[in-house]
Amino acid sequence: MAVSPTTCFGPRAEMSILETNQYLCSELEKCQQNFRDLRETFLTSKATAYSLANHLQKYKCEEYKDLIESVLEEELEFKERELAEMPRPAARLRIHDPLIQAQAEELTHGVCYLFTQHVKNTVKNTGVAYDQRQRLCEQMVEGSQPTEILARNLATGKLATGSDDP
Repeated sequence: MAVSPTTCFGPRAEMSILETNQYLCSELEKCQQNFRDLRETFLTSKATAYSLANHLQKYKCEEYKDLIESVLEEELEFKERELAEMPRPAARLRIHDPLIQAQAEELTHGVCYLFTQHVKNTVKNTGVAYDQRQRLCEQMVEGSQPTEILARNLATGKLATGSDDP
């Protein structure tokens, strides 16, 4: 026998849990914003230090040579790490591939529907005889079959391997 939380703790405890949850979500959002602000400040400071080190390097200040080298090396290491952490283009494409395929499918269905509606309206409004309309519809169905086979092969990847699907 399951007991709901409201019967165990009462509606007051449930409201307290909701209030606590809202408070914690609010605090989390504040902390995330503070983190973003600190990161932005850090990156700005780092860019300023790098710029100043480059500027000092132009004047060949021997007095600050060690400091300049350490800042420039640190920036180089940071950029290398950043590049290493970035996903490769192929990995990024794999991540977005299902989304792209779903959107393409949705667009294809939409275009097919609109085209079908357009042809139906055109045929109705032009006064084409019933027999001619039937023949046109049959021809459209025959013409769409190779397209459907091609779409199916592209979706399954059979076209790239060279196998045939009747």
